[in-house]
Amino acid sequence: MYKNGSPITVSDSRFRRPPVSISTDKESTLNPPFIWTASRSRIKEKFSNHYAVFTDGSKLEEKVAAAAYFPEHPDRLKAARLRDGASVFSAELEGIALALTEIRKLSKYHKNFVIYSDSLSALQAIQSKNFKVIDIRRPYNLIRKFPPYVHISFVWIPAHVGIRGNENVDKLAKAALNRASCSGKLICYSDLKPKINSYINSVWQKNWNAEGANKLHEVLPNLGEDLHRRGDGGGRKQETAMCRLRVGHTWLTQSYLLKNEEQPFCYACDSLYTVRHILIECPDFQDTRRKYFSVTDLYRLFREVNPSRIAGYLKDLGVYGKI
Repeated sequence: MYKNGSPITVSDSRFRRPPVSISTDKESTLNPPFIWTASRSRIKEKFSNHYAVFTDGSKLEEKVAAAAYFPEHPDRLKAARLRDGASVFSAELEGIALALTEIRKLSKYHKNFVIYSDSLSALQAIQSKNFKVIDIRRPYNLIRKFPPYVHISFVWIPAHVGIRGNENVDKLAKAALNRASCSGKLICYSDLKPKINSYINSVWQKNWNAEGANKLHEVLPNLGEDLHRRGDGGGRKQETAMCRLRVGHTWLTQSYLLKNEEQPFCYACDSLYTVRHILIECPDFQDTRRKYFSVTDLYRLFREVNPSRIAGYLKDLGVYGKI
C-alpha cells in the first residue's frame, strides 16, 4: 500500500521471506475509473517484470465461489465453490489462496509475482497481520513456504472499470457458483454470525408476535426498528418525551403507581388515562388533535408524524410538562 509515496511492507519474524507489499492509491476510492486510467501506465511499468495474477470472489444468495486468473497462461484457471453461507470476504481471501497455490508451482520459472485484487478489505487484512481473522492464516501459511528469492506484491484495482484480467476472473468466479460440489474448506466461524443472528432474531420476533396484547406491540411490532427521529429541532427534552410516549410510561399516566393511588381517569371523558387514550382515543380532544395530525393508531403516529407536531398537540392540551 502506498502512503505518502512510500511503500508499506508487510514484515513479521515468522514471515520475513518473501517480502510482501500491498500497493494502491488512497485517492482511488474517490473516482476509481479516473484514478485507474491515470495510474494504469505507472502500475504496469512498476510491475512490468512481474508475473500477473487476478483474483476475485463472488456470492449469489447462499452460493459463494472464488477464482484466480493467469493472463499469461489462460489455461491455468483456478476456481472453487465454497460452502454455502461463506462471506464474500472469505471468498476474496480464498481467491488469493488459490493464486498463491498456483504461484508456488510457477516459482520454479519466475521470481516476481503481482496479485491484483478488487477487494481492499482482503488486502488490508493481509497487511494488518491480524491473525484473529482466521481466513488470512491460509494465505500467510502459503507465503512463508515460498523460497526466499520469490517476491509477491498485492495491488488493489477498482472493480468493473474494464480491466480485462479483472473482468475475466469475475466471470470465472461467477461460473464457479454453479458447480455441483464445494471445496472441503470449512466455513470460518465469523461467517456464521449473520445466520446465528438471523435465527435468534426470528425466534425473538416469533415470541414477540405472541405478545399482541402488550401495549408496546402496536408501537413496535417489528423488532429492531429504530423509531428515534433526531434532527427535527425539538431538542433533548422533546426526545425524552417521545421516548416516554413510545414506551407508554409517563408521569401523567403512571405516577399513581409511585403514589400508591388509584389509576386516574381522563378529566375530559372519564375514561382510563393512558398514553393511547390521550394521543389517539379521547373524543373530547379530537378537534385539537386534528390541528396536528389525523392518524388513528400509534404505529403510524410515531412513524409518519413529526415529533414536533406531537409535542405541539400535547402543549395545546396543557399536559406536555407532565410527560
